[in-house]
Amino acid sequence: MRHIDRGDSILRCPFCERPLGGLEEIMTKFGNVISGGRCECGAAYVCDSSGHNVGDAYVDVLTLAYDGDLNKAWSMTPDEDYEVKEFFYDQRKNRFSRETVGRGRRAAVYLFVKVKK
Repeated sequence: MRHIDRGDSILRCPFCERPLGGLEEIMTKFGNVISGGRCECGAAYVCDSSGHNVGDAYVDVLTLAYDGDLNKAWSMTPDEDYEVKEFFYDQRKNRFSRETVGRGRRAAVYLFVKVKK
C-alpha cells in the first residue's frame, strides 16, 4: 500500500493509511466553516488551500478533533495528548508530500490530528 509520505496522489490517513474521501464543508459551533473531514480511525483533518493560514487550520483541526470543545483542545499537550501531521499538496503534480512544494509556488496544507487514548 502506498503511503502519503512517499508522494501519493490519493489522500490517505497518515495514521492508518486508509484512503480518505474529498473535503467536506463542516459547520462549527461558532458558525465557522471548516474544509476537512474524519477518518474511520478517528483522525481529524483540515485543508488550508492557500497555504497561508496554517495557524487558523491548526485551530480548526483541534476543534474538529475534540468535537468542538476548544477549551479542552487547548488544555491538551501536543505529542502527549494528540499527534499532529502536516502535508503539502502540489496541484501541478497532483501529489501529497511532507516536503514543501518549491520556491515561489503555493501549496495547500493538510493538517491531521489524532487524539491519543
